[in-house]
This record gives sequence, C-alpha cells and structure tokens, in this order.
Amino acid sequence: MPPIKLIATDIDGTLLSPQRIITERSLRAIRAAREKGITVAIATGRFPENAYLMLEDYGLRLPIVGVNGARIVDEGLREIANHSMDPEAVRETIGALMNLGSDFFIFGDHAICTSTVERKHHSELSRGDRLREMGFRYYHGREEVADFVQRHTVYKFFVCDNVPLPIVRQGLAAVPGVDLTQSWFNNIEIMPAGIDKGRGVRDMAESLGLSMDQVMALGDQDNDIPMLKAAGWGVAMGNASEETKSATRFVTASCAEEGFAKALETYAL
Repeated sequence: MPPIKLIATDIDGTLLSPQRIITERSLRAIRAAREKGITVAIATGRFPENAYLMLEDYGLRLPIVGVNGARIVDEGLREIANHSMDPEAVRETIGALMNLGSDFFIFGDHAICTSTVERKHHSELSRGDRLREMGFRYYHGREEVADFVQRHTVYKFFVCDNVPLPIVRQGLAAVPGVDLTQSWFNNIEIMPAGIDKGRGVRDMAESLGLSMDQVMALGDQDNDIPMLKAAGWGVAMGNASEETKSATRFVTASCAEEGFAKALETYAL
C-alpha cells in the first residue's frame, strides 16, 4: 500500500468524543499528521461553514468535504467542487415530503430552510450569530420553501422522523434523480443522485494530485460507507453500525475510546 497522504474523517461519532469535543490526543494526532505532510480533511453531512466554525474553536483550519460530498472547500472555505440537485428532483422531493407530512431541512447555497416555523437547525441554535456574520441565512416555514428553492441552489434535504421513516422511504422511492442515506437512525438524507462522501473525498484527492489508495477515511454511519469503500484505508469506528464495519478493511476503537487518534497513530503515524 502507498503511504497515506490524505486523511478524511467524519465528525459526529468519529472525530468527536461522546461529550462532543475533540480530545487533546486527537488534536495531537492531527498536528503530527500535518507535520508529516499528510492533509487532514473533514468529511461531514454538515455544511462547510458550520464545520469551519467548529474547527476554529480548536485553532484548526482544515479542508472540508461538506454536505455529504455536495460541497468541497479548502481550509479557507474557497470552493474546490460542488454538486447540486436537479431542480425537477427538488420539486418532486418537496411534493413527496409535503404529501407525507414530513418535517425537513433544505440545505442551499449559504442558507438553510426549515419546513416548519417550530424547528430550528442545530447550527442556528449553537452558532447562528457567528454564521449570520459570515453571510449564512436561515428561513423557516412552509410558506418560505417555494421561494427558497427558486432563489437558492439545493444540495441536500434532511428529513426528520415525525413521520415513520420506512413510510418516508417508500414515499420517496419514485422520486427520480436522488439517492437516500442516513447519518443516524432517526433521519434520512436526500442527496443528488451519485453524490456522496466517496465522490467528495475523490474530488478532494484529485485536487491534491492523489490517488484513492493514498487516502485514509474514518466513519461510523451509513453516509460514511461510500468513502470508506473508496479509500485505500477505510477505517470504521468501534461504535460504527455493523453494516459500516463490514464495508471496511480496518476497525479502530470507539469514539469514547479515542478511536480516531488510535487509528492515526497506528496507520498514518
């Protein structure tokens, strides 16, 4: 195997501990990898600006594969690649979700629209003021949805579980031009067809002149599986789903046992 030159890591359940922090051991591992000339990147379902601010809290600037591979940016949030959803797929997705009565979030270009006034995205609650200072915007309520998709490029839908998710999946089965994944048991993420973390990490690797066998990817959920399969070094967390573990060559310790740091120390350092 060629030496690792790019490490792409999921955030929740992987890089973050159960206390939702990056431990000091993990920070040391990231710094050691970078000192060795390895690029460390984030690969997340979160939008890049949100991940950027989380990293900033730790004094880190890393490239980001955001929105499950739909938006790829460098450490300064400069765009490397993006993959948006076809407008017809957007319209049909909205129609299906509204018919089902599902609550959802729409991830657009530098904006999120929620389908109900009552729900707020977690980023608005935790970092809303800072994100607004960066030009990010939030919209709320079904009356905003139609206008939002007319004015914004759409990258992802995030579906909540107020309606049983098997029913939602069945209702979305006939929508063309989309793929379904999930980042936890209680959600569905609707992506442009063919776009996932595997595609996003591949875009990142190509921008660095690297092949995928020089990439290590770490994750724990279904939306991580494409990049774990695509990378030469696919590493599942000890707390990963069994399906995720079965898709990888390697399994590290859980996020509670600092599995991220252990994987870097074992395979990259």
